[in-house]
Amino acid sequence: MSLHSPYNEKIVDQHTQQAEGYARLTQGMIASDRRAGLRAFIGLSTEDEVLDVACGPGSLALDLAPHVARATGYDITPAMLDQARAAQARLGIENVAWVLGDAAGLPFADGAFDVVGSSAAFHHFEQPAFVLAEMARVCRPGGSVVVLDVTPDADKAEAYDRMERLRDPSHGHAHTIAEFEALGRAAGLGEARAVTNLTAPMPYAAVLETSFPETCTRDQLLAMMRDDAAGGEDRLGFRAQLQDCAVMVTYPMSMIAWTKP
Repeated sequence: MSLHSPYNEKIVDQHTQQAEGYARLTQGMIASDRRAGLRAFIGLSTEDEVLDVACGPGSLALDLAPHVARATGYDITPAMLDQARAAQARLGIENVAWVLGDAAGLPFADGAFDVVGSSAAFHHFEQPAFVLAEMARVCRPGGSVVVLDVTPDADKAEAYDRMERLRDPSHGHAHTIAEFEALGRAAGLGEARAVTNLTAPMPYAAVLETSFPETCTRDQLLAMMRDDAAGGEDRLGFRAQLQDCAVMVTYPMSMIAWTKP
């Protein structure tokens, strides 16, 4: 896909606006024990070469880099890579390189990496099956392909997507675990291992601060989520609740991993 396709232009436009705020929101959002759990789940080696696809502000690459030989972060939005480089400088991590490009066409050789991962990005991809196939292609046989993303319950996915597209027009579709498993089989990766955890409740207002909706206002979105929390039925799939008048949301985040045959 062209870097300048209408879909990619929407991605870059939204993520350029979001870059600084999103980087702040995600810093430290994952507890250290969960980061250690992720590294154990992947099964890293100090000799591994790691690729982080659609790396955004570089959280995954920078978390894994101290435990591997080298990491590469790859993203389509220059402003996100700027945030990643700034975080790298603050952390003093040297073994990470950043590359600009589209996830639907990875410019790397077959089997170039031991671990190929993507975090909080698959719900943005226009062609998720093709991206996963590309991730499998550049992973060596016996290596790991890993996806971390929000995975709503199947009966809430449609409502979740509708709400997220209002908040973030670059949102495509949040896959269920079953859908990720099917994508993996189609990519020739076989059966997946999956673990799901709920994030700690976070203020929806803080999420909205990183958002640039186009067809409604942030206040309207907050009111919709407040109504859902007050109703107590979780119609939108965010497990919304009211705490001291603040609207809090919780995301089901999953780690899905395949060992490439």
